[in-house]
Amino acid sequence: MPRIVDLGVTQYLWIPGENGIANELMPDLSELTATGVKNISSQVVTTTTLDVEASDTVNERSVTDVANVVTPTVGNYAGSLVLFRDYENGEPTANDPLAVIGSSVGVIGWIAKRVGKPAAQAAAEGDEYDVYLVMIDNPQTTGGQGEGFLKATFPLLQQGRFKKGAKVTAAAGGAGS
Repeated sequence: MPRIVDLGVTQYLWIPGENGIANELMPDLSELTATGVKNISSQVVTTTTLDVEASDTVNERSVTDVANVVTPTVGNYAGSLVLFRDYENGEPTANDPLAVIGSSVGVIGWIAKRVGKPAAQAAAEGDEYDVYLVMIDNPQTTGGQGEGFLKATFPLLQQGRFKKGAKVTAAAGGAGS
């Protein structure tokens, strides 16, 4: 049985803006490699969570049903992005997550997550990504606890669009082309 160790094989991309991905069902390769897209994988802390959750449901049956009927309706996803801060000579660098993603509430962008290939390997046609449109809630930073590296936590608020296992296409016409 082929197996892969879960080390260095998860990639996270930050794609700024609501229009960073035009069609979450088939992200365009140019959208995942556009100017402003940042591979943040090396800064993502293992306590990061981002995945689908149970859908909202309608629990309604007819008078002839002899068992309850539960029908999924609206999908849900949730999580928080935890990143190592990036400092040089005591100052945040241009790669610091607060510079890359933003330091205030309301920033909107896409997080694309790929599992299975090396994190540093560029996106390619046919790759599968989980893509989530998120709004950043107030970023939370650490400091002064003496229990690890400086980090920033970005609570993620769902913005109505996501797709698990979206296949990357090479077709033109996406937001990044």
